Amino acid sequence: MESHDLRIFRSVAYSGSVTKAAQQLGYVQSNITARIQQLEEELKTPLFYRHRGMLLNKKGELLLQYAERILHLLDEANESLVNSDGTGGELAIGANQTFSTINLPEILGKFHKSFPNVALSLVTGQTEDLVEKVLHFQLDTAFITTPVRHENLVRELISEESLVLIASSATTNLEEVYTQSFLMNPPNCPCRIQLEKWLRDNGVNNARFMEFNNIDAIINGVIAGLGVAFVPESTIRKQEMAGTLKSFAVPLEYSLSQTFLIRHKEVLMTNVFRNFIAMVYK
Repeated sequence: MESHDLRIFRSVAYSGSVTKAAQQLGYVQSNITARIQQLEEELKTPLFYRHRGMLLNKKGELLLQYAERILHLLDEANESLVNSDGTGGELAIGANQTFSTINLPEILGKFHKSFPNVALSLVTGQTEDLVEKVLHFQLDTAFITTPVRHENLVRELISEESLVLIASSATTNLEEVYTQSFLMNPPNCPCRIQLEKWLRDNGVNNARFMEFNNIDAIINGVIAGLGVAFVPESTIRKQEMAGTLKSFAVPLEYSLSQTFLIRHKEVLMTNVFRNFIAMVYK
């Protein structure tokens, strides 16, 4: 069993398709198919269900666990030896949409200025997706806003701030806020979960929602009079000072927003990684 075969196997497993794996790896499909068949013959067991794609069977799922760990260790060994001084290499980072829009550009900008030879990549997504990518070594680290617990994760609290209700400058009280549409992220967003709980506890059960995936679009929508929103206080300070919108405080039990940095407990803490974490805490 060669590492090259494991990389092909992993690509097919992640994509669920020989065609997609071939595109990702730059190979012809017949080569991918032949290498998978060769691997199955060597292991004397099928690894996939072949019906409308390539779906891992139980043996395939077991092999994927080992393949991820083996390939991760090989990549770490190469990274440690080639970029031992921490000034070069690669770093894959994940973040939710709000953090990647508001906080991350400054962090990445400072890091890139200090370590220009490090190749940075950023993936945005929901907490569940980011956690899965960290657990499968597809990301070195990720910023999430849900206090996820997992035996293979290391989690560190990096920031706390308050969420506030915002409305157009013409809004005078909370009763007016309740009657408007809420411009929010999809239902699984932590901010929306906290908002919905606060509304229920205050007897508001018929709230209307307009879904957005971008914090800037939400704020601009509120300024334009489309509705109200529940956002981190730091995101609207300039607009509130300019008088283009108004904010209303919410009790701490509903408004506390925390950001965590997570990593796999077995990920190698390279100098590049250590330098990035140090930059986060500056």
